[in-house]
Amino acid sequence: MTNFVKIPPDMNPSDTDILHERIKELTCLYEVSTLAHASDRSFEDILQSIVDRIPHAWRFPEDAVCELSVKEHHLVSRQKDETSCNQQQDICIDDKVIGSISIHYPVPKRSSADFLKEETALLRKLSEEIASIVDRKESRDREESFIQNFQRQDRLSILGEITAGIAHELNTPLGNILGFSQLILDSERNPQTLSDAQKIMNSAIHSREIVKKLMFFSCELPQKYEFVSLNQLVNEALRLLAPSFQKSNIRSLFESGTSDIQVQLDPIQITQVIFNLLINAIHASPENSSISVQIEPRQETVLLVITDEGKGIPEEIREKIFEPFFTTKPVGEGSGLGLSVVHGIIKAHRGTIQVASETGKGTSFTIELPLKQGL
Repeated sequence: MTNFVKIPPDMNPSDTDILHERIKELTCLYEVSTLAHASDRSFEDILQSIVDRIPHAWRFPEDAVCELSVKEHHLVSRQKDETSCNQQQDICIDDKVIGSISIHYPVPKRSSADFLKEETALLRKLSEEIASIVDRKESRDREESFIQNFQRQDRLSILGEITAGIAHELNTPLGNILGFSQLILDSERNPQTLSDAQKIMNSAIHSREIVKKLMFFSCELPQKYEFVSLNQLVNEALRLLAPSFQKSNIRSLFESGTSDIQVQLDPIQITQVIFNLLINAIHASPENSSISVQIEPRQETVLLVITDEGKGIPEEIREKIFEPFFTTKPVGEGSGLGLSVVHGIIKAHRGTIQVASETGKGTSFTIELPLKQGL
């Protein structure tokens, strides 16, 4: 059904034009609001449709060009002239500017005098509507991220219980294998039998190390907490890994806000964490790059950040790297327990570990540990 606006006989043409402009503005606001709630379209498609629609609400739509910059998105309704005049409005969320929207007219065909004051008010309303769209999207993204993190933590908790059970079940038979292998080595004189028994023992020892990693992941190994210098642990790890850095032609950089930060922790386990992350960083880094280690004290916690300039971790596997048995290495070159062990140790210390990575630019692991365990 079409709604017609009846123009009073005494209304002059300028009044008619103004009324026509108001109708265009109200139609634009309605259509933008409708587009904002289109659930079957992507965020960028919605923004582009809004940008394409807005010029029709201006006094000279054939000359108007809408330009929108918000977050990482930059969109235009069409190519604008090199020389133009414009009216612009910031887009804000919680008093923070996140972008802008502007309408351009070509110069000298049009000038700033061609913009109506009512269009300035319309542009402000449109900026508020776009801010609302962005805010809703970010809220949805945060909600989805929270759900994913919750599900991931739940999976890791279940895996921890499973791996703890597996580790306990394997310990007894492995102990028997090692014991009987040692008896063979002590009593046998046949060279071939001795060689075979030694292979059995080596394999059992290797298996026991994997079991130990499983127990680290599931937090089943007891911690021996003591106050130690985190700076000293990092310095010792960097010193021991110096040949690896030199062989790979990679620089190590260590930054600390203070010379000595005392943290209550298990020095053996945290050293294992530092070693694991540094070795992974070395393997991921190209020649002539740097790996930095930073210690940043907080009020009741301390941050340990290890950053490389390597190839990065693809987004599709980023959430899986702390899961046990997940590895990107070829079969036989990794058990997939390295980062899961790191996760287990940090969790046992009531800490957190986060990863930030950009493909082709590097990866950063941030560990936050309490200064005191509160045992």
